[in-house]
Amino acid sequence: MTAAQPRPAIQVLPPSAAERIAAGEVVERPASVVKELVENSLDAGARRITVEIEGAGQRLIRVTDDGDGIPAGELPLAFERFATSKIRSAADLARVRTYGFRGEALPSIAAVARVTMVTRPRGAEAAARIVVSGGRREAAGPTGGADGTAVTVEHLFFNTPARREFLRSDPRESAVIVETVEGLALAAPDVSFRLVLEGREVLWTPPEPFAARARRILGPQLVEHLLDLEAAGALARMAGVLGTPQVAQPRRARQWFLVNGRVVRSALLSRALAEAFRTLIPEDRHPVAVLSLHVPPEEVDVNVHPRKAEVRFVDERALGGWVTSHIRRALREAHLAHVAPPPGAPEAGSAEASAGPARPYPGPAEDAGTGAAVAEAEGLWIPGPAAAHGWPAIQLIGQLGLTYIVGDAGGDLVLIDQHAAHERILFERLMDLRAAGGVEAQGLVVPVAVELTRAEAALLEKVHPALRALGFEAEPFGPSAVRLTAIPAIAARRSPEELFRACLRDLDDAGAANAGRDLAERLAIATACHTALRAGDRLDPSTMRALLDDLARARDPFSCFHGRPTMVRIRSRDVERWFYRRM
Repeated sequence: MTAAQPRPAIQVLPPSAAERIAAGEVVERPASVVKELVENSLDAGARRITVEIEGAGQRLIRVTDDGDGIPAGELPLAFERFATSKIRSAADLARVRTYGFRGEALPSIAAVARVTMVTRPRGAEAAARIVVSGGRREAAGPTGGADGTAVTVEHLFFNTPARREFLRSDPRESAVIVETVEGLALAAPDVSFRLVLEGREVLWTPPEPFAARARRILGPQLVEHLLDLEAAGALARMAGVLGTPQVAQPRRARQWFLVNGRVVRSALLSRALAEAFRTLIPEDRHPVAVLSLHVPPEEVDVNVHPRKAEVRFVDERALGGWVTSHIRRALREAHLAHVAPPPGAPEAGSAEASAGPARPYPGPAEDAGTGAAVAEAEGLWIPGPAAAHGWPAIQLIGQLGLTYIVGDAGGDLVLIDQHAAHERILFERLMDLRAAGGVEAQGLVVPVAVELTRAEAALLEKVHPALRALGFEAEPFGPSAVRLTAIPAIAARRSPEELFRACLRDLDDAGAANAGRDLAERLAIATACHTALRAGDRLDPSTMRALLDDLARARDPFSCFHGRPTMVRIRSRDVERWFYRRM
């Protein structure tokens, strides 16, 4: 505004403008309309809900239910702002138990579309019909119709073309609608849902238990890789379905959180889930999960509006820890071995679909060579009584490519990655020893002088206490060097200087893949990684058995701390398919 221009006067907006602004608060995209209408159906006690979509929701959205209809005399009020049957006073806002209550959904939708509602209460002689377009009533009167309500929304945003510019592509808007209906179906597993997209049924659910509904929504390609979860305590009750680490996804699209029956976004629950899967999946993958929590209403932050998709909790730290511990317990009680997909099938989850005493492992054989080495490994390896997780007895066969231990487990072929397996064993042992009071150090007969770069010297000042706690002893030796006098006893076979430099490099915040972890854990990871048996190390049968013994006793034996599998199991029936013995 320039000095020459007069200041505009303050005026009350005309109803047409006010209605469109209100609509913008409720109707962000077609999926918003679907959500509002389906929630109204659920609040009306519907047992069957059908959603039909055409033109990614811009051309047509129709939601039909068998719930309580609206009496003809009240129908016009349903399209008036702030009209509702769900609250009577401001005090009611603090104890809303329905999905909707603002009384803005229908008028806001009708302000930016043509809406036709046909509704019939049970026992009424006839149905009633009303048509509202762009906020103006066009028709109303009796009509034929079944018990329940059908709302048809056509030409969404016809009078606000600028709003359409903010929509994504039709496939993306349709995908958001599908995700919205899936979430609503999870929130109401006792209700039958049907979704028809562009004339094709893409979702149908009968009334079913929550776990069955969760499995249905996650999809048939994941069914064999899902675990049921139940927990109860003073903080909350939790039920859910977890995907095994094998089906972790590149995106969080297959994560659903419900709190007191409402689908929500929750940074707390997302972090708790990720923490439970930490070291079980790669850093760039995300767990598959449907988690439903029921908490006392007073434990949900009352400053968060009940209709918002995001929630906060009064004691987030305690609740997050509780959720993480129960998920981790469920994972540790499960058999999480990675199972290879059948021939021709995509990898599940792909885009298409306690530490014991330190064991001095024998060193690699002198003649490392390449290719397959057949071990003299007759006899059956059987996990000891301390082993958990359902580990099978394995008939050792040999070593493949000097990288994988090969075995027969009840007729199935198993491959154990010797490096990943040893990493997991060493990592857990280092963390346990540190927690118990410190890691045993191995003094060097001949100290090693290590010349440091400026960056290494600066980093060493910050991490020296953590290095000492893990068994490294380094003392100043001149202006830019240290004298290394001890390393962790667990790493006695590795080059002291190479191990020390590798650990410093991995602890560098600028480039460490595990920079989000605490220092002690990152150092244990670095030490284990650079100490473990390597690909190319030839193993004799006694070493293989020792490795399997220790791995079976690990808390999380099915993956290394990078999230890579330690074991892959190939079903015998799938091997038979490769040879056309089974179709």
